[in-house]
Amino acid sequence: MGLGYDDIVAVHPRCIYASVSGFGNSSPSPYRDWPAFAPIVEAMSGVYEMKRTGDLPPVVSPVGALGDIGAALYTSIGILAALRDRDQTGRPAYVDVAMLDSVIAMTDIVTNYWSMGVDSGDSGSVINHGFRASDGWFVMQVARVHVFERLAQLVGHPEWVTDERFDTPYGWVQHLEDVIRPAVEKWAAGRSRLEVCKGLSEAGIAAGPCARAEELVADAHVAARHMLVGIDRTDGVDQPVLVPGNPALIVDRYEGGDRRIPWLGEHTDEVLRNELGLSDAAIEAMRSSSVVG
Repeated sequence: MGLGYDDIVAVHPRCIYASVSGFGNSSPSPYRDWPAFAPIVEAMSGVYEMKRTGDLPPVVSPVGALGDIGAALYTSIGILAALRDRDQTGRPAYVDVAMLDSVIAMTDIVTNYWSMGVDSGDSGSVINHGFRASDGWFVMQVARVHVFERLAQLVGHPEWVTDERFDTPYGWVQHLEDVIRPAVEKWAAGRSRLEVCKGLSEAGIAAGPCARAEELVADAHVAARHMLVGIDRTDGVDQPVLVPGNPALIVDRYEGGDRRIPWLGEHTDEVLRNELGLSDAAIEAMRSSSVVG
């Protein structure tokens, strides 16, 4: 349409203009003209290769549309920051967000590990792994000596505290598979994931169950914080589509009443008429000229 930041700011010198693309619009990029979807920029962030096993292909979209949601998140932050700056200075702003940049910001472990000379497949000196309980898997993180001592006591191996193999945290990971995992999973074998994680948490050890979708939907935490919203469907199916709620919970402000997202162009006429004061004839003229859809 030929309407860039310079065109908009010329007629509205206090505007906040946001641009979201695969590789950015305000600075040179060798990929600027490449099309992009979430898994494309996720792959280019390095995290797929970092987590790939052996000669197996990468696991694509392991956490859903991180590239899409990350870009939206940073765009929102950028717009809010620009608005606060405008409140103080009166300046307009051009917020330029690249999907690739957003994913790089969220997968900092790739370059962080590399810069410190740590093998991307090495967990270093942290137990940060999945373990099996009676009904599935749970994840546990042990990164401090006093936490390892609590784990040793909990799973019935107090001798680990004085075992020279575990003098340093690096030894924990070196002996994870031959000593620690068998002991932890033996202790967890007669317990459910929730029982295991409750016991670990009570001992001051961070742990969480690997939840299945149907468990997440029924989770008491999710319900209490309104983190799943049912959106009515238009295809005659009774089961609503579940979408995430707002994780930024402003206390005592939640009023419910969530609605489905607008369809493309659903409120165009309403916005032009009520917000901009355009007549029906003017709106129709804009539509006839393909200015709006």
